Amino acid sequence: MNRPLPAAAPADERAIDQTLAQWVFKRTDSALLASAVRAASSAEGHGHSCAWLTDPQTDAGFDADALDVLRQHAWVGDGSRFTPFVLDAQNRFYLRRNWQHETKLAAAILQRCQQRTLPIPADTLTDDLDALFAGMPAGNTDWQRAAVAAVPGARFFVLTGGPGTGKTTTVVRMLLMLLRHARACGLPALPSIALAAPTGKAAQRLVQAIAKGKAELQTTLPKEDFRDLLPLIPHADARTLHRLLGYRPMENTFSHSARNPLAEDIVVVDEASMVDLAMMCQLLEALRPDAVLILLGDPGQLASVDAGSVLADIVASAPSNQLPPGMAALLAPMLQNAPGTTTNDAALAGQVLTLTHSWRAGSGLQRGIEALRDTPDPAWLDTLLSARADGDLHLRHCPNPHALRACVDSWIERHVDLLQALLTSSSIDAGAALQNLHQLQILSALRDGPFGAQGLNELISRQLAARFGIDSNHAWYHGRPVIITRNDYARGLFNGDVGIALQGADGLRVWFELSDRDGNAGLRSFSPRALPAHESAWAITIHRSQGSEYRDVAVVLPPDEDNRILTRELVYTAISRARNHAEMWVTDTSLRAALSRPIQRQGGLRERLVPGKA
Repeated sequence: MNRPLPAAAPADERAIDQTLAQWVFKRTDSALLASAVRAASSAEGHGHSCAWLTDPQTDAGFDADALDVLRQHAWVGDGSRFTPFVLDAQNRFYLRRNWQHETKLAAAILQRCQQRTLPIPADTLTDDLDALFAGMPAGNTDWQRAAVAAVPGARFFVLTGGPGTGKTTTVVRMLLMLLRHARACGLPALPSIALAAPTGKAAQRLVQAIAKGKAELQTTLPKEDFRDLLPLIPHADARTLHRLLGYRPMENTFSHSARNPLAEDIVVVDEASMVDLAMMCQLLEALRPDAVLILLGDPGQLASVDAGSVLADIVASAPSNQLPPGMAALLAPMLQNAPGTTTNDAALAGQVLTLTHSWRAGSGLQRGIEALRDTPDPAWLDTLLSARADGDLHLRHCPNPHALRACVDSWIERHVDLLQALLTSSSIDAGAALQNLHQLQILSALRDGPFGAQGLNELISRQLAARFGIDSNHAWYHGRPVIITRNDYARGLFNGDVGIALQGADGLRVWFELSDRDGNAGLRSFSPRALPAHESAWAITIHRSQGSEYRDVAVVLPPDEDNRILTRELVYTAISRARNHAEMWVTDTSLRAALSRPIQRQGGLRERLVPGKA
C-alpha cells in the first residue's frame, strides 16, 4: 500500500508538483499521500480545483482500499476540521485552499440567491420595460426584457450569451431599472456602481461599451426620468478586479474582504469566464450582504488561466432560462414569445439567464459559432464545413511550416491594400491606421514555436519586409503593430492593448486608442522606449484575444492532434472574435481533436450549487 513515488515525472508536470510530493513524503513517510498530493497539485496546474482520485484517466489509480487508508491519515480530512488536504465523499482530493475557496464561494452564492425578492408589481415592470425597449421587437428581445425585469430584488445575477446577443446593452438597462427602483430593491436612493473586469484591456472595453450603450439610450428613451438616471451609470472608470479589491502584491493579500467590504452598492463584472475560483471567492467575500453582483460573460469561452471554471459551473448548475413559479407568473406578460419558458425551484433559477437571440444571425460564420456552442456531438465539424459554402467561414489545410508560409502569403495577398496603407503610406493618420489594424487579426493557439504567435510574427515580418521593402534589421518600423503584455497604470496602458508605430514629424511614435475620463476613445502616443513589456502583434494568442472583436480573423492550430491545448472552447473563442469572416489554418485531425475535447475541469462547485447534490 505504501508504494514509492514514480521516478519519472509526466512530461507536462511542473517542478512544484514533484517538489510538494517529495516534501509530503519526507514528513509523513506516506508515498500514498504524496501521490495524492502530487495528483492534486498537478491538477491545479491544469486548471482543476481538485484531483478526482477514482478517475480512470488519473495516473494515481486509487482503489477503494487506498482511499480508505488516505481518509485515516492525520493530514487528510473531510473539511470539518483543519487538515492540509481534504478528501470529500465523492473522492475529490483537494489542497485545502482550493476546497475552502470552492465551499465558501458556493455558500456565498446560495445565500445571496436565497435573499432574492420580487419587489416591483407586474404592471410597473411592464410599463418600464416598454420604455426601456421602445422601438425594439418584442420577440427578439424577450430574454433581454426578462433579465431587466428579473434583476430587481436579486443580490446575485448572471447574464450570459454568445457574441452579438447584446449582453452589455442589456446591463445598461438593468442598471437603469435598479436605479429607478433602488429603494424597493433595498438599496440607497442613489446607489453607487462599480464596473470591473479581470484584465485592464477588458475593463477598458467595458468602459467603451457602457458609454456607447448610454449614448444610444439617450436618444431612444421616451421617459425623462430614465434619461435623467443615465448620468448615474459610470462609464469613465472600470477597474481590474485586482484594483477593485485592493490587491497588495508584496503581501499577496487584498485590502477589501469581509472585514473591510467594498463601499459600492452594485458591482458589474464583465468577461466573467476569465475569473478564477480564488478571485471570485475573494470578490464575493468583499461584497456587503445587501450589495448586488452582476456577472456578464460567455461560458463557452476559455476558462480562467488559474484553477476553476466558475462561470461555466454556475451556468451548468442553473436550469437554462427557467424561472421559479412566483417569478414566472410575474414575468408572464413579458415572456409570451420566449421559447421553452418553464418553471423550476432550483436555487439559481431566475438568477442565471442566457440571451439567445444573436443580432448577427443568418451568416455561415454565425451558424458555425452556434454549432460549436450548442451541438454536443461530432457533428460540430460537419456543421462548420457546411457553413463554408457561405464564404464567411473558411478552412485551409495547414499540416507543416511550408503550408503555413503559403497561408501567410495568401493572407498578405488578400489584405494587400490595407497592409500597404499601414506600412508604406506616410499620410495615414493614427486613427485611420488603428482602425485598419483592428480589421484583421491572426490568432494562434500557441505562444512559441513555428505555429505559435512568436514564430508567426517573425514569419509575417519577414514576408512583409520582402514585399514592401522594410529593413528587417530594425525592430521598429513604420506600421509595426505591438501588443502590451504588462499593465502600466501610470501610462494607462494595459495587458492586451494594441498599438501601431508610425513615423511622423516627432519621429517614430507608437499610437494607442485609449479612453479618456468621459469614456470616449482618444489617441495617445508614446516613444518606443517608454512602453512597458510588449510584443509584435501581427499574430497574438487566442487567450489574449478574449473579449476583443475583429472584422476578419485567421486562426492557427498546431498540426499535432495530441497537443493538450486543443479544445472545443479554444476554437469557439477564436472564431467568435470575428464579425464578418473567419478562416482556420488547420489539419482535419487537429481540428477534430480540438472539437472532441470540451474543457472538463475537475471540481465540485457546480454540485455544491445544487443543494443536496454535493
